Amino acid sequence: MLPSVSVFMARGARVPVWLGVALVLACWAAPGLAESLRVAPEWLKAHLDQPGLVIIDARPPKDYAQGHIPGAVNFPERATYSDRQRNGRITEPRVMQEQLRDLGITRDAPTIVYDDGKLLEAARVFWALEVYGLKDLQLLDQGFAGWQASGYPLSTAEARPARSQYIAELDPRRIATRFTTQLAISNPAQLIVDARTSEAYEGQVSKAQRYGHIPSAINVPVHEHLATAPDGSALRDLDALAALYAKVPKDSALVLYCDIGRVSSVNYIALRELGYQVVNYDGSWLEWGNDPSLPIIGPDGQPDP
Repeated sequence: MLPSVSVFMARGARVPVWLGVALVLACWAAPGLAESLRVAPEWLKAHLDQPGLVIIDARPPKDYAQGHIPGAVNFPERATYSDRQRNGRITEPRVMQEQLRDLGITRDAPTIVYDDGKLLEAARVFWALEVYGLKDLQLLDQGFAGWQASGYPLSTAEARPARSQYIAELDPRRIATRFTTQLAISNPAQLIVDARTSEAYEGQVSKAQRYGHIPSAINVPVHEHLATAPDGSALRDLDALAALYAKVPKDSALVLYCDIGRVSSVNYIALRELGYQVVNYDGSWLEWGNDPSLPIIGPDGQPDP
């Protein structure tokens, strides 16, 4: 079986033949080299006036209004969901296009994303922006907490950039769907990674109607990727992250999920830094676990249905 890759699909949509061919070809991309996708607060302070640099604050609007990094625009994590109450599906192209245009965001501008320092909001926004084709993204390590702890300047003025001409274009190398995740279950070239807690993976707790995990998935909980710094959470260094995936071949194509494609975005950042080919399943367990037609491994370790 050829390894599958993923693409955003509206509920019930069919994939055209030409697109299916493109997706199959895309999956053969070689794994990348390890690289850091993070910048330190001191780096951002030194580059704050760099022409063309875009800074995105992924926190809720009320937090942004109380103080933010000078020049940052507010694109809260909640704006990346189509309907967060149902599952983690990403915002539709038409809506995302308008949001990014209003913020003056373009596909090629160097862009730094930050949140309060816990990385969950910033990672989800980072991943969503990569899905929508942004090419030069990095995270602010330790986020706003680290910026504040360093005594760097704050602003309460809302940034008002000129509206951009961004055109929504999805990158199929970054996102998995229910369908492509089903294909990955029996594909030896792919590996599914569950970023939830071990309790959720084992079926002791669940945010969906059913309990358990997707068949063939391994469990690498998000908290194992994080180190708590005095001024906020941060991803562990590359050596520590590599140790988490030491038994996962670099040529594996990885599919990530959690409950709503949120905490798995942190795993996504880590795996991108390590050079893996990785996609994030946006619908995640809230979609999968609520669909009785989809297979799971239940709390007893047995497949259902």
